[in-house]
Amino acid sequence: MTDPRTEAASGRPPEPESAAIEAPAAGADDTGRAIEAGTENTPEPEAPAAPRRRLAMIMWAVAIVAIVAGLVVAGVGFALSYHALVDAARGWGFGSKGSYAFPIGVDGLIVALYSISLVLAWRRMPKPMLLVAAHATTAVTILLNILAAADSAPGRPGVWEVASTDPGRLLAHAAMPAAYVLLTEAARHLITRTARLESGERGLTLADWVLRFGTTWWVFRTAKTHPMSYSEARKMRRELAIYRVWIQYREEIEGARRKAAEGDEEFNEHDMVTVLDRLPDLLAPYGVTAEEALALPDKMRAREQKRRADRERAEQALAHKEAADRREREHADKMAQLAAKAAEIRAKGELDALEATVEGETKAAVHRAAAAADTAGIEAAAQRSHAERTATEAQRRAAAEEEAEESARTAAARLKAAEDDKAALAIEQQNLRRRQEVADGQKRAADTEAEAQRTARRAAEDKAATAAALRKEFEDREAAARAELSALAAEDAAGLSQRERTIRRVARMIQAEAGGQALRLPLARIEEAFNVANGTASGYRDEAARLVASGYDYRADPLHQAAAYSHGT
Repeated sequence: MTDPRTEAASGRPPEPESAAIEAPAAGADDTGRAIEAGTENTPEPEAPAAPRRRLAMIMWAVAIVAIVAGLVVAGVGFALSYHALVDAARGWGFGSKGSYAFPIGVDGLIVALYSISLVLAWRRMPKPMLLVAAHATTAVTILLNILAAADSAPGRPGVWEVASTDPGRLLAHAAMPAAYVLLTEAARHLITRTARLESGERGLTLADWVLRFGTTWWVFRTAKTHPMSYSEARKMRRELAIYRVWIQYREEIEGARRKAAEGDEEFNEHDMVTVLDRLPDLLAPYGVTAEEALALPDKMRAREQKRRADRERAEQALAHKEAADRREREHADKMAQLAAKAAEIRAKGELDALEATVEGETKAAVHRAAAAADTAGIEAAAQRSHAERTATEAQRRAAAEEEAEESARTAAARLKAAEDDKAALAIEQQNLRRRQEVADGQKRAADTEAEAQRTARRAAEDKAATAAALRKEFEDREAAARAELSALAAEDAAGLSQRERTIRRVARMIQAEAGGQALRLPLARIEEAFNVANGTASGYRDEAARLVASGYDYRADPLHQAAAYSHGT
């Protein structure tokens, strides 16, 4: 099982192994049967084939004689018993017809009970109550035959008088039913014993009850209480005995270790005489030989070490699985964070684009308003200058006319004409201002519409450019993934190991993504691509850098070219 020092330190009792308990030595089946039967372990030499065949023929002949003789005896006994019971039944008041049926009912019940008991024994489903009932019915038959013999005696004396004067008469009538019982018991013993020998099951014999009553009673009680056979109950008894010895041994070792520790002495198990040295004597009542008993401790320790190694391997496998699950969860969380960050960046970009669009439209409207105001001012100034020049010219002509004409009527007329011209000029300036305002409004509306169209056109162009960039990025990633899968398939076909394929893939990443410089390839990229730890990713990158430094070029790799050609890339 386990080392005693380790067991004592852990405080955990060992679990007995069935293989070590039953038969540790070679020939486990023969040894186990010898232990159960209480015989020697050395198998008997096989007899020659010819004498065995002759013995079998003789036994078959004996069996045929026994069967024929048994049937004859049973028939004779049944016939004699039948006639005796018929004569007695007539005197007991059964009538002429009932007296013939009474023996058939009694003897038929005996035959039926014994037959059913034999069938159940053959089917390995014995029912002891049936056998008890058959024996009781046979005892009743024997008693009825004795009473019939006493009634048929001359003078019809009583049973006790016939037993004292003519006991042979009673024995003769009781012998035939008793012979039938003996024959039936012989057949039942043959069937049950044969079934037990074929199944390897050994029952409880009279010798077991007489010589080992306590152990036999424990085996009988355990087999009847629990669904197990007698052999399994015996094995359980041996396992418990060995387990108790092992616990006692551990207690002795632990006590000696504590005493050595209290006295500051060095503890040495080999200098002790423990209960294990008395194993042959302790296990002898359970059919375990001395050699097997002495070999049990080493085998129990070996089994315990094997079980501990299996448990450690299972714990390591569980730890590896938990680590892989943890890395997978971390990778999934990281990808979710990156996806959320990408969505946030896209939303922020869309918001910035919208803000830029609104700000551009606002600035454009302000510039358009300022330009319209400047244009209106220039046009108003030009019209005002024109009106001033016109007024000056009119005044000059009026002055000239006044100088030329000296008459008051002419001067008055000229003055009235000048006033009319001035009023007309004022009306014309007002109309010009109104037309200018209408023209300015139309121009502003046209400029606003043109600017809106230009903004929409620019937004559509930016959106198309963004979609084209995303499509190109997706196509590049798909091409890289397809190339990677092709290279992986080619490496698998070449029979490379997993580590060699990974190093070649890292070398392709260095050449394709980092320009051939290993330090420019982030370790996070390798961790994400191969789902490995940081130290493992660093080792992959170093070995891939040495591979690239040795002149490796993934484009010239025949495996990569074959994979690319097979995928049409």
